[in-house]
Amino acid sequence: MDSTTTPSPSAPRARRTAASKPKPRVAPVLPDLSRSSRIVGVRPAYLALGSYTSVARARRVLQEASWADATRDQGHVFSRGGVEVVLHDLTDKRYQREALTAQGPGWHATFSSQSPDEVLASAAEALVEAAMVSEEGEPDRSDLDDALSCLSDAGWDDADALGRGVTRVTSPDHLAEVLCPPDQEAWLVTVGMDGEGWEAELVGDCPEALVESVISCLAAESPARRRSADLPNALHRYLEIGPDPYRSDAARQTSPSARAAGPAATVVTPVQGVTAASRRSR
Repeated sequence: MDSTTTPSPSAPRARRTAASKPKPRVAPVLPDLSRSSRIVGVRPAYLALGSYTSVARARRVLQEASWADATRDQGHVFSRGGVEVVLHDLTDKRYQREALTAQGPGWHATFSSQSPDEVLASAAEALVEAAMVSEEGEPDRSDLDDALSCLSDAGWDDADALGRGVTRVTSPDHLAEVLCPPDQEAWLVTVGMDGEGWEAELVGDCPEALVESVISCLAAESPARRRSADLPNALHRYLEIGPDPYRSDAARQTSPSARAAGPAATVVTPVQGVTAASRRSR
């Protein structure tokens, strides 16, 4: 065989020197999902703000009440008894400033984005009640005076001053206020600071049940249930944060995820006396 076609023996591979050895791979640092997704209880509930599914509970209330529903450009629309409610998809950039709007004969109401889930659900329940009063002559069980008394009992300033000109009712932490003229034809709620918060406007001859529902939510003593990762940064230091209020102590102690997450979130006492200038501008 011709020597030019004879395959030459393979040359031995050079050994990699110690200095050129590849560096050991380092595993990426993953976020501690057990802590970031922990469910906690938050007080005051009006500062918890809304979750990413804030309108889900309100939608369920209206569906269970068998309201007519349709999907339109501006959102999911429910109607009954002359009342129309629109739940806005927060992923729709055209309506990111609103979570729920409602209107009836001679009145309209608007709840901004970040409105707490509990406020929206309570408003939906009140509108279901208002429609029943209109359609079937059901008795009106709303008691606005009692709701205002609850605000007063919760330490809100001037909750008993209605009828003496424009009334400004302010929360103990000065991070929420209710503005109402003497004729009670408008209720303006503003909550939060530094760009994080929510607003509600109830204008005209609104059903008293709707006004009562919003005020009762502001006075609520029970904590709101939220994921710790979803708590608003600007308001975090004003919140009292504790364990999940809907789980028993035994369940919290024996839950593997709770043990992995460590002790419950620290309870932070809200700072009092926030100046009006520091509240979120409208």
